[in-house]
Amino acid sequence: MGWKEALNKRGKLAEVKDERSRAFDIAYAEDRAYLIKVVHNIESLSKEQAELLKKCASVVGAEPIVISERGKDSLKEKVIYNRYGINVIHHNTFVNILNGQPVSVADRGGIKVPIMNLKNAREKIEMTRTTLSKLLGISTEMVRKYECGADPSENIAKRLIEIFGQKIRRCPHTEIIKLEKAFIGKAPFDLAYQKKNKPVLVSFSSHEKRVKNLENVSDVLDAEAVIARKLGDLDL
Repeated sequence: MGWKEALNKRGKLAEVKDERSRAFDIAYAEDRAYLIKVVHNIESLSKEQAELLKKCASVVGAEPIVISERGKDSLKEKVIYNRYGINVIHHNTFVNILNGQPVSVADRGGIKVPIMNLKNAREKIEMTRTTLSKLLGISTEMVRKYECGADPSENIAKRLIEIFGQKIRRCPHTEIIKLEKAFIGKAPFDLAYQKKNKPVLVSFSSHEKRVKNLENVSDVLDAEAVIARKLGDLDL
């Protein structure tokens, strides 16, 4: 079974088909919604494509994700990469995330493990920062940085998890600014806006393929699909 089929069995999935110019390729929703761009090599993803994907996701309340197999090298599973501020992952990694499995993050310093609430976990057992630094074999300043949001290496994270448990791990999400309306101009919709806290997806084309894609994506995102002749026809 392919990864798309697996996702379709556990949530709602819609592919944008038969249109060459697409803002995203897949809309998927389970406990939360995702807009997914699929590329073979992340090097082929342009900044313009990334910004458009983020804009779409922001206005419909979804998380943007790029699924790819490789960059300069093959993408490792259970590792999140980043391009133009969007998380890039192997399709198996996406399934792992949906299953609640822990993942690591690739950055210029190597593979890091995202953590959270380290200070609270330390203080809960009345451990001093100095004691923790000695257990980890690092400086108290490094412990402070981890408590303020820096992500440790895999070796340090392994020791932290042995001390405090898996609860200190976090799954990173792409942070985006919420938009109330946005012009998209590519399939499956030209315009998106919020109306009474519900996304409205608008196409100015009534072509059969566009309408079908719009309806399928709207169903996944719990949005209203609208076909309009011109902007003045809309209740903006």
